[in-house]
Amino acid sequence: MDLVVKNCKIVGLDGLTEAELGVENGKVVKIARVVEERGERTYDAKGRLVFPGVIDGHVHFNLKYGDYYTADDFTSGTAAAACGGVTTVIDFVTPESRDYVEEFRKRRAEADGNTIVDYGLHVSVTDYGADIIEGLVKLFREEGLASVKIFTAYSKRGLMLDDGKLYRLMQLCSKHNVLVMAHCENEWLINKFVDEFLEEGKVEPIYHSWSRPDIVEAEAVQRLAYFSEVTGAESLVVHLSSKAGLEKIVEARSKRVRIHAETCPHYLVFTEDVYREADGAKYIMSPPLKKKADMEALWGGVVGDGISTIGSDHACFNLSNKLGHRRFVDVPGGVAGTEVIAMVLFSEGVLKRGLALERMVELTSYNPAVLYGLYPSKGLIRVGGDADFYVLDPSQRMRLSRENLHSKIDHSIYENLEVGCRVVATFSRGELVAENGEVMAKPGRGKYLYRRRGGEVGS
Repeated sequence: MDLVVKNCKIVGLDGLTEAELGVENGKVVKIARVVEERGERTYDAKGRLVFPGVIDGHVHFNLKYGDYYTADDFTSGTAAAACGGVTTVIDFVTPESRDYVEEFRKRRAEADGNTIVDYGLHVSVTDYGADIIEGLVKLFREEGLASVKIFTAYSKRGLMLDDGKLYRLMQLCSKHNVLVMAHCENEWLINKFVDEFLEEGKVEPIYHSWSRPDIVEAEAVQRLAYFSEVTGAESLVVHLSSKAGLEKIVEARSKRVRIHAETCPHYLVFTEDVYREADGAKYIMSPPLKKKADMEALWGGVVGDGISTIGSDHACFNLSNKLGHRRFVDVPGGVAGTEVIAMVLFSEGVLKRGLALERMVELTSYNPAVLYGLYPSKGLIRVGGDADFYVLDPSQRMRLSRENLHSKIDHSIYENLEVGCRVVATFSRGELVAENGEVMAKPGRGKYLYRRRGGEVGS
């Protein structure tokens, strides 16, 4: 046996199991009270919690935004991810031409040989036609593409898909059992509010939030839900930020519409009040942070029902890119977050709000594995599955400061947040890739994941 992990408290959908793990050829081959076989390597979990690896289905590494590039590339981004217990990331292909197959291969070439954990790719669909259909179907069949992303905003950046094309795309995805991820905001309302604020000289960061109020998100969520219902396509609203948006998700799901919601750590920790700070521009992302009532509603969806998964939307820009702009519309949007998912959920959720450990597994591992076509290889610690797991120590405390995190970004928006836990080890396919805040693996060991969807997500 390659690896034996002793003294585990394994966290699964049914709670805690005190056991030992046996790993061979990157797979879990035995879960037992005692693994009798000797391993070439032994790791003592010392009675700490062992969770299935986090699947962060929403990252943006080496992303160009106007004149700026994100601080993290595939190597530094997956290094930070590994230190936070993330064993799988899924990034995006944003095509610059109509040849989606070639654009997909170009993006893979950026990642291959550079990742520390396993990775996949979504494709952002920015137009529709016979040539794009042909390319997408080829990617579905040959490249393991199991999810696409659409935008209901950003027409000026060439990203928005109009309703007619969105409807046709969702019909195609329903036919091929492909997940439709959606950035849900109403383009026309945003433009109206932004133009009014700019004309009035209201350019400070707080107006970023006020130009994208909850109705902007809720209307687009409702529209996506309707299209999901009539086409039969399964959909996921990414980075859900509002109580009103969540209510539309819950309403649609009560009618058995196959729609889900992802939220992000920053929406669970901050409110729009931070935009009033002197360096408030560093918190700008889209959708923006909203009010305390929104944050608490999202926690309700995390602890109870309504939210299906947590993703980071990791798209980080250095302060030199974020600060110094006169108008909020000129600030590149995005913040870091992949490394903090597990620690924020455990500390702010489990310790403070009664989030069940089983529910944390659902949100961070099992549900994303099912949604993105990675289950049963990933998503749970199970015999036959990939040996992807992390060890969390609930007796330690850690400040989520720039010095303690591993992104290349030059600041941390979580600087003043101390969590009541620490990820002390991360294993990817049985290899120790991070330990006590140190990256133990070399770039290139992560592999591209061919994905195929099946199964049902949890609550």
